[in-house]
Amino acid sequence: MATVQSSADKKTVGMITEKDADGFVYTLIGGIRFYTCTGAPDHTTGVKGSLCVRTDTGKIYIDNDGAGDWKIVTSA
Repeated sequence: MATVQSSADKKTVGMITEKDADGFVYTLIGGIRFYTCTGAPDHTTGVKGSLCVRTDTGKIYIDNDGAGDWKIVTSA
């Protein structure tokens, strides 16, 4: 399943929310991007070490290489 975001995933908080080249909304803290998504992340525009929380399952993924290799860190 490809990564998708719902309208709830696209809410912003001030100026700290940005969109990556694929249009996914993230919050940048330091050099790490924090995403929310529905479905396992597979987009390739992340930054190594970035995190994605699946709002449908509670699983947390880490971007292993910045090129689309997302690994599960934990699952609820």
